[in-house]
Amino acid sequence: MKRREINQAALPAIGQPLAGGFYAGRIFFDGAEYALIDAGRDYECEAHWWDRSGPRPRIQGATSRFDGLANTKAMAEEGSAIAVKVLGLNVRGTWGWHIPSIEELQVIRSNLLQLADWDHRMCASAPQAFGKTQYWSSTQKENAATAWLMGMYPWGVPDTNWVSGANGVRPAKVLRIKEASFVHAPHSDDPEIVAPDLSGLADSPQVAEVLGRFVNEDTGRFYGRADDLVAELAKIAGGAQP
Repeated sequence: MKRREINQAALPAIGQPLAGGFYAGRIFFDGAEYALIDAGRDYECEAHWWDRSGPRPRIQGATSRFDGLANTKAMAEEGSAIAVKVLGLNVRGTWGWHIPSIEELQVIRSNLLQLADWDHRMCASAPQAFGKTQYWSSTQKENAATAWLMGMYPWGVPDTNWVSGANGVRPAKVLRIKEASFVHAPHSDDPEIVAPDLSGLADSPQVAEVLGRFVNEDTGRFYGRADDLVAELAKIAGGAQP
């Protein structure tokens, strides 16, 4: 299943609403960058990482330090009740949630705990606050019947516990940030490859005509897609080159 994508220009400030949850920051794995989204306090719970009888499991597919969705799917396939529950969650009309990996939990802790409303010791009644002391990640320790968890304190560090233990579970999800969004060529002083001086384009009738199609003259507001505007201006710039 292909992950949903988002343009980085659409990313809000840390802690602001995004895709059914709250934007927690960026995380990089598997050669791509992702926007990490926290579901918020309304959807957290306390649960056992593994609640079935018998030997504690060692789930090989749930050892990723970064990819919480892959971990959670592996847990669900082995019969984890909390994994099945989180994968099926509808959070504020949105889907695609998982138990965060240990690295996703570290980003959540590092970024969101800087915001007053997320500090569970100071603002326990806030809807975004962390109501539990420790939260399970979906990352199981390799070759061990334990899993990683995180204490939601400014000084918190990853720790492990038996998968039969009960701790907080805070759903999260990621949206892949579109490749090549606002990516510019490396700076160079080589005269053969340095971009030509485009200052003269400001006086170009062609530019004025393009801007007229993207800016409402009554309100002065921009509408349409920014990448379409850039593409139009690039055509003019290319045509102006000798």
